[in-house]
Amino acid sequence: MKKLIIRYGLYAGCVLVVLGLFNWWVFGQAFGYHASELFGYGSMIVSLLTIPAGILYFKKKLNDGQVSFAEGLKVGVGIALVASFIMFIYGALFFLISTDEFMLWYEKSVGMEEWNKIQNQMEAMPEYVFSPLFQGFILFVTVFLIGLIIALISSLVLKTSWSAKEG
Repeated sequence: MKKLIIRYGLYAGCVLVVLGLFNWWVFGQAFGYHASELFGYGSMIVSLLTIPAGILYFKKKLNDGQVSFAEGLKVGVGIALVASFIMFIYGALFFLISTDEFMLWYEKSVGMEEWNKIQNQMEAMPEYVFSPLFQGFILFVTVFLIGLIIALISSLVLKTSWSAKEG
């Protein structure tokens, strides 16, 4: 089960990084912050579709067509943790390397009125919020929570019912 979790978590993490870089270099530059934000959340959901795929693989190939809710959840949460850790590293490195460029792009993307509101909010925030490690942590938590939701739903849908086991 460990190999399966790592493999599917790596798949999800790689998709997250590739789509994240595409978002920054292409999509976000062309369509601005708000569209980029939607693309980012969509990327997280698409990449975490490896969770139901991993649970299904576990059920069909490794566990004789059977999977309990707890087993499915264990696989799904494991995949989400691996993907979240990769996103933490990506996010921390991205903000370490690109903070200034990101802030300039963000300012241009949202317009002057919204930017002034955002600046006022940022001035009230503690300094650690702007550190690359904190930004990586925020991405870790975001990906993990979305992954947890997908793991819960997938485990409920893919679990083997008791009547199917008996028949």
